[in-house]
Amino acid sequence: MNKKIILFILLISAFFASCSDLEDIIDVSELPPLQTKKLLILSEGGMGLNNSTLALFDLRSNFKDLDYFQTTNNRGLGDTANDILKYGSKIYLVINGSSVIEIINVENGKSLKQIPLKTTDGKSKQPRSIAAYGGKVYITSFDDTVTRIDTTLLSVDGNITVGQDPEGICIKNNKIYVANSGGLNFMSGDYDKTVSVINLQSFKEEKKIEVGMNPNKIYADSEGAIYVNIRGNYTSEPAAFKKITPSTGVVSTIENVVATEFVLVNDKAYILLSEWGKPSVIKVYDCLSEKLTTETFISDGTVIDNGYKINVDAFSGDVYVNTSDFISAGSTFCFDKNGKLKFKLDKVGLNPCGIVFLN
Repeated sequence: MNKKIILFILLISAFFASCSDLEDIIDVSELPPLQTKKLLILSEGGMGLNNSTLALFDLRSNFKDLDYFQTTNNRGLGDTANDILKYGSKIYLVINGSSVIEIINVENGKSLKQIPLKTTDGKSKQPRSIAAYGGKVYITSFDDTVTRIDTTLLSVDGNITVGQDPEGICIKNNKIYVANSGGLNFMSGDYDKTVSVINLQSFKEEKKIEVGMNPNKIYADSEGAIYVNIRGNYTSEPAAFKKITPSTGVVSTIENVVATEFVLVNDKAYILLSEWGKPSVIKVYDCLSEKLTTETFISDGTVIDNGYKINVDAFSGDVYVNTSDFISAGSTFCFDKNGKLKFKLDKVGLNPCGIVFLN
């Protein structure tokens, strides 16, 4: 056989053999599903109670399994789950209290690996939030670090020190942005006020940008601007919503917007404001036009008490709000992109937080 033909066959074979690895290297998490068929809802559980759960809801058949991880793996998920991310063929679950990253198969929920996150002296790193890019996932932890995990080898391949008690993390234009909260200093009030900027290639911190007291969630729009909600100190220092323009380093306050929680999808920031004793409010801020386009997103009179977390299906535009009173199992409300209630899932778990949308 012609040597060129043999070489061609070998190259094609190698390509198809490595497709599962390429799926983790290509940033497929940013590609929306054709149609959402299932939801995976992560619930934190109670701190120290070792009762985090992952629930499965099939939107076609109405089948549900409120403890899907337990059913599939014959063991509990751990203590105080905090974040969830689908990336390639895997789902990454950040379990804060147990200080592990649980990695499961997208198709069947089977555990692929547990990666313990410990300090050099064996203490819990207390992982918080996760982001992914280029075949790596990045996790913030309350030991003031960001950990990098290789998604093919499923092993830690780097750690870097940032600010105090980092929370949210996002990646844009070869930079990693980390919101340093200082949240563990709530008794003294000595919160951090910075966002760390990390070079993606060198995995080294380039600088810190001061944004305001106790930054929490952080996201980027398509033009590279960075948005962060500032929680303040819950008394004298007010909460705020800030924008960082990386090209100039300018930090600006977006007026008349305060976010308990927010998520940024398709250049729109969906902002959840929850105040004790008041119905929760959702607003929508258009990042490109720099305008608050919707003061009251819910358009059909539905009232949400104890709004806790907000998630958005990037393809359909459906908005999901999880509720929590920190005592009983919370609910999940699903609204269409026009703010009308589509359905409500009751008792999904204690302190429901993240959602993964599966097609």
